[in-house]
Amino acid sequence: MDKRIEALASVVAELQTALNRADRAIANDLGLGSAEDLQVLRLLLADGPLRVGDIARRRASSLATASARLDRLEKHRLLKRERTPEDRRAVVAQLTPGGQRKATKSYSQRLAALAEVAEGFPIEQLRNLVEAIAINTVDPTS
Repeated sequence: MDKRIEALASVVAELQTALNRADRAIANDLGLGSAEDLQVLRLLLADGPLRVGDIARRRASSLATASARLDRLEKHRLLKRERTPEDRRAVVAQLTPGGQRKATKSYSQRLAALAEVAEGFPIEQLRNLVEAIAINTVDPTS
């Protein structure tokens, strides 16, 4: 394997481990059951409201797991489910004001944790990572 790819893979793994650790601490601090619950809140903050199936697909989980997660978050009054006006059979999950506050706070805390972890890396490694991400997110049709 190319040395540059190995170095990038190492940086990504280290950053992901640190972010997972930070998410667990943030979830605990906010009184949430798990980091995965927190990630659903952030997903809804960024892209909500969303159907349960969309949440399951985006979080790479089953419908049952996504529904159970939404049940927990709804019980804590962090989200609500509503039928859509366009299709009364469809139900979407959306953040409550309290859920929006917690999701926003967790996002800020996660960015701070990322900045703290990134300080430990040589700037060249971080530049390479940003370049690799940019190359892989360019729309090939443009």
